[in-house]
Amino acid sequence: MDTVSKSKVYKYLRQRLIDGTYLPGSRLSAAGLAREIGTSHIPVREALSRLQSEGLVEQKPKRGAFVRRLRRRELVELIEFRKVIECNAVAQAAQRITDKELVELGKHIDIMRKLWVKRDKSGLETERKRLDWLGRIVPADMGFHMGILHAAGNQYAIKALGEANVMTRMFGRRSDVPADWDDRSNQWNNFEVHVEILQALRQHDPKAARRAMAMHMKRAGNNALNRFDWLNDQGNLRMPSAEELPESLVDEISEMEHGKKKQ
Repeated sequence: MDTVSKSKVYKYLRQRLIDGTYLPGSRLSAAGLAREIGTSHIPVREALSRLQSEGLVEQKPKRGAFVRRLRRRELVELIEFRKVIECNAVAQAAQRITDKELVELGKHIDIMRKLWVKRDKSGLETERKRLDWLGRIVPADMGFHMGILHAAGNQYAIKALGEANVMTRMFGRRSDVPADWDDRSNQWNNFEVHVEILQALRQHDPKAARRAMAMHMKRAGNNALNRFDWLNDQGNLRMPSAEELPESLVDEISEMEHGKKKQ
C-alpha cells in the first residue's frame, strides 16, 4: 500500500475516534477495521500505532488496541489549554479585528439570541426538539469562538486547538446532560458573556476582552467537569431519553475546529 493510502487509513480512523463513532473503551480489531475500510492489516496497525502516540488509542498487553477513555485530569488540562489559547486570542483579536469580522461575530450572536428567546417561549420538552435546537445553537456558538481565533490572526493557535481536538472532546457526542444545565439563569448568563466579549472587541479593548473570555472559560470548564462527573455517576450509561447528536452536527463541529469551513 502506498503512502497516500496509508494516510487515508490513518485519517479515516482518526476522524471516527474524534467524532465518537468508536466509543471510549471499545476494542479496535485490526482485522475488523481492515475489512471495514477495505485494506490490509498492515496500514491499520501502523495507523493504530500512530494514534496511540497521539493519545487517542491505548494498547493493552495480550488484549489489543482500545479507544482511550478521556480521564478527568486530561479534561482539566484540556480546559486549561483552551483557556490559555482563547484568552490570548481574544486579546489579540481586540487589536486586529476588522469591521467585516465584527459583523460576522454579530451574526453568530444574533442567531444565539433568537434561539434562546425561542427556547424560552416554546421550551424543549422532547429530546427531538432538544437535538434540533442543539443543531443550530452549537454551530453558532463555535462559529463565534472560531471567528475570534481567525480574527486574532494566529495560525499556530488555530492549529494547536484543532490538533488537540479540545472543543470536540469537551463537547462530546452525547445529548444527555445534568438537569441544572437547563437552568434559565445559568444559560442566559452564558449567552450574555458572549455579548460582553463582542462589546469589548467592538471597543478594541484587549483587557476587557480577556476578562470576559476568562469568565466564560471558567464557566465552560466548570460545566464540562460537572457533566463529566455526572456521566461517571450514571455509570457512563446512556439515559433512557438521550440520543446521539446528529452525525452532521458532529462533523460540522470537527470541520470548524480544524479550519475546514470559512468563518
